[in-house]
Amino acid sequence: MMRHSRNVVFVIISQQEPYLASVASRLKQEIESQVFKIERRNPQVLLTHEDLPIPGGWTIIPLLRPLIDKYEGSDVRWVMFVESHTAVRCEKLLEALAAADNDKDIEWIGYPLSDDEPTIIHHFAIYEELEEEGGFVYPNFACGFAMRMNLIKTLIDRIASGQHALEADFSIDPAYELAQLVYGGRDDPGPLLTADPSFCIVSGDNCATYPRQFDTCGSPIPEESVLFAVKTWSSFHATRARVVKKTWGRHVTNLLFFSDQTDPSLPAVDTGVPNTSTGHCDKTMVILKEAVNRARSMPHVKWIFLADDDTILGVQRLCEVLSCYRGGNDYAAIGERYGYRYVSKDIAGKGYDYLTGGGGVALSVSAAAVLSRCVCVSASAPEDMTLGACAREYGVPLTHSPLFHQARPQDYPREVLSRDRPVSFHRHSSPDPYKVYATWFQHDDLALKLRHRDEL
Repeated sequence: MMRHSRNVVFVIISQQEPYLASVASRLKQEIESQVFKIERRNPQVLLTHEDLPIPGGWTIIPLLRPLIDKYEGSDVRWVMFVESHTAVRCEKLLEALAAADNDKDIEWIGYPLSDDEPTIIHHFAIYEELEEEGGFVYPNFACGFAMRMNLIKTLIDRIASGQHALEADFSIDPAYELAQLVYGGRDDPGPLLTADPSFCIVSGDNCATYPRQFDTCGSPIPEESVLFAVKTWSSFHATRARVVKKTWGRHVTNLLFFSDQTDPSLPAVDTGVPNTSTGHCDKTMVILKEAVNRARSMPHVKWIFLADDDTILGVQRLCEVLSCYRGGNDYAAIGERYGYRYVSKDIAGKGYDYLTGGGGVALSVSAAAVLSRCVCVSASAPEDMTLGACAREYGVPLTHSPLFHQARPQDYPREVLSRDRPVSFHRHSSPDPYKVYATWFQHDDLALKLRHRDEL
């Protein structure tokens, strides 16, 4: 039976960005302090950006082999994965792990999430064979989750033997994709995540873990310090672009649409690039160059925010989030992170991060200037992936924020959205974008407008 912290290693999924690195370091210190108070010993706590700096480590799967190499044969029986904003109560967590250690049928524990309906971010996957067991579940990373070392070893062995295939090019939702890898399939299923009530979505007396909210770092940045650049198309000027104008666009000072035709009523700038059905890489590079040129004549502008014409944005929320990051002359690029070619076999070192564009991307002016030099392999190449590969080449760090969303509200579990204040969603559908904006963002943006008027 596990009784001591020596049987667990804590892995904090951290990022190099200074603010987020400091948050992760504080969590490490909290865990060390709590365990020392309980046991008078120092626990094993790893920060991925320092101790496991493995490309794509945030997807978890690339960390499995290094963890086995490091701890196989030691006293470690569990690996506890947490995010930098996960609150951890070590005494209750050690109790939960000790209880799980007693039940050999339990191989990983956490707070289970599930999809109410097939969703695009999970490639519309359906596990009909699991209906009687409550459906397919995956861990809420924000609550943390724990895996037995034996399970990790089994996964590594099955991957090596080809029993569990690593063929996915894209990493979109690492929690879901990790659960898919563990489960394998109906022919030879692995263990489903075991729900543990001490892994909580909100703080309670019996909680071992729960997600902390993302705080602001002082006052929100002024919205006029952001240049909002919206990519659109002439056929959408009267529809999608008008939605932007009537919702979040009402609350920003520096708003420009970039299209294939000039339209003074928006206003829209003609990029000189014909519309393509996919990709839009050439158009995006023209937008970046033009936005950077305009920002250079606007010294108060520190950020360029790239959005699609069907991005649904909370302006006040964005200004709150950006208060924690360095804009202007520092390199910063913030959005929702996806990964490419991190988990396929035989391509080690070839993967890279990119910030998916639908939920919007915030670039410091300096980062935007560097990325505006990127070269597209074709006009219709995926612009977000091109920028991601280029950022790796030029050394522009990409920072992930779970508050930016590539899909619609209904594409995410309610628990994920309820923990924090989202910054954005993407795509127009049912419910219509006006309702999405009114539900999630309008109240805060109206308060921003009133405050700005009072300041004047």
